[in-house]
Amino acid sequence: MAAPTDFVSLGALHRDLEELFLQHQEALMGMDLPAARERLARYREELTRHLEAEEALLLPELPRAGRIRGAAPELFTGEHQRMQELLAKCQEAVDALDASAPDYRRAVLRVFDMESTFKHLEHHHSLREETYLFPALDGVLNEEERKALLAAFLERTATTSPRA
Repeated sequence: MAAPTDFVSLGALHRDLEELFLQHQEALMGMDLPAARERLARYREELTRHLEAEEALLLPELPRAGRIRGAAPELFTGEHQRMQELLAKCQEAVDALDASAPDYRRAVLRVFDMESTFKHLEHHHSLREETYLFPALDGVLNEEERKALLAAFLERTATTSPRA
C-alpha cells in the first residue's frame, strides 16, 4: 500500500486483512490444517495490532468531529471486543480439528459457519469505520495532524512477518 495521505485510504488496510483471512479459509478448504492454523494466527495478530492502534490513536480523536449518529467511540470498541471474542472461538475450533476424526469434514463446515458470523461482523464494522470514522478524522484534523497520526498508526500496525 502506498503511503496514505488521508484516513479514507486506510480502507485498503481492511482489504489486506480480509485477504489474510481468505488465505486462512483457502487453506482450511484445502484441508491443509497446519497452514490454516498458521494463517489464522497471523491474521489474529495483525487484526489485534490494527484494533489496538485504532483504539489508542484514532478513536480518541473522534470526539473532535462532534456527535455522529452510529459512530460513537464505544460502538467501535464494543465491536472490536466482540470481533476478538468471535475470532478466539474460531481459533479454538480450528485448533481442535482432527483430520483423522470420522466427522472431520462436518467439523470443518461448522468452522466455516462460525467464521461466517465473524466475517459478517467484521464487514459491517469496516464499513462503519470507512463511512464514519475515517471521513470524520479527515474532516477535523489539519494536514500536519493527519500526517503525524497516519504515520503513527501505520508504524504501530506494520507487520514484521512476511505474507504468504
